[in-house]
Amino acid sequence: MKKVFIMILLLALSLTLAVGASAEEKTVTYHTELDFNDLSEKVSFTEYKGFGDGWKAVQATQYETHGENGTLRFAPFAELICQRQLTGPYVFETDVKSPGSQFFGIFVRTTGEYLSGVSYFEHDGIKTDKGDADNEGIGATGIYVIPRGKSIMVCIKTADGEQAKGIGTDKTMIETGVDMSGEFAKLTFEDDGKEVKILVADKLVCTVKMSEPSELDFMSAYKLYTKADIYDADGNIIKTVLNCRISADFSTVAFGMRINDATIDNVSITEYEKEPEETKAPLDVKRVDIKTQPEKYQYLIGEPLDLSDMFLEITYDNGVKEDVKITADMVEGFDNSTVGVKLLTVNYGKKSAAYSIKIVTEYESETETERETIDIDTSPATTKAEHSTGGSTKTIIIIVAIVAAVAVCAVLIVFITKGKKPDDERL
Repeated sequence: MKKVFIMILLLALSLTLAVGASAEEKTVTYHTELDFNDLSEKVSFTEYKGFGDGWKAVQATQYETHGENGTLRFAPFAELICQRQLTGPYVFETDVKSPGSQFFGIFVRTTGEYLSGVSYFEHDGIKTDKGDADNEGIGATGIYVIPRGKSIMVCIKTADGEQAKGIGTDKTMIETGVDMSGEFAKLTFEDDGKEVKILVADKLVCTVKMSEPSELDFMSAYKLYTKADIYDADGNIIKTVLNCRISADFSTVAFGMRINDATIDNVSITEYEKEPEETKAPLDVKRVDIKTQPEKYQYLIGEPLDLSDMFLEITYDNGVKEDVKITADMVEGFDNSTVGVKLLTVNYGKKSAAYSIKIVTEYESETETERETIDIDTSPATTKAEHSTGGSTKTIIIIVAIVAAVAVCAVLIVFITKGKKPDDERL
């Protein structure tokens, strides 16, 4: 009996572990690694394309050894870009060592475009007294981290008219407790497309939540997030950054150096299959009402319908109300070929509301004409065929007829009852 119990317990445990593993399993759609160990020593990797997997080195990026392993050292004005556009959730990791005295940035969510990619300083800077650019930053779009001793500077590119090229940088210093100036430490970005978690030595440091995407950017051809909220490791908001320039539809990752040097090793990117967005069943429409009667009531023959100030008030089954602009495809019954009062029906979600207009040969004064108001029941039981004055009249006639019939029957019953006499009275 005891053996049977143990076997059942082990079976249940194995099933639990299997279910847990399958629940956490993700499909990898892309993976790339760079450890720089198989590279022959070079003085410069300018325009070097030997990294593979879409990586491209620009300017004087150099190779050096770190013990028995290779590393990549960034000289001034160097870049290393993974040109793949990451559309699914991904994890980007690198070991980094940087003195932190100048601008060496590890980028995510940059667009990778020329003029709005990670150009190390060309399109960023503060105006000097002479009107020239004092280039004090790097990059034109995205979020990047600059290691600064035991802290990191989280930088977000912004649209800023006070800057020489119209592009600025919002900077937030956050303590990590890990010194990256003298020894290598792992920096990790976990990006699901809506928020970026930044970790140092596997410890969460902050989260950047992005919102309000817009296509109205003066430089980029892509959609950009324009708002970012930065939270600390405990979930407390640190600040809100507006007018951001953060890629919204995809992410390109990169390294950019302005002046001084920094070293990286063990770079990896793992992209996962994008999970389908949760689809919610649409709410049923309970009723619709004309929000306000239109200002224009009279129309000349042949004049088009004006819906510029027309809105429906939609009431859903859960009680939530919403205002919806009325469009021409919602409207039935518009006929501007003959004069007279016309009833227009507005349909939305299998419900209807109505209002009237008047077609005239010439405009009449307000004293000469009065609007005919239409009141249509839009309860769930109301059918579309009943949405007319004829249907309302028929309903009233039927009700009156029923009441009259009941009254006649009552009178007859009273009359017959009074006409009967007890048997003893008949004798």
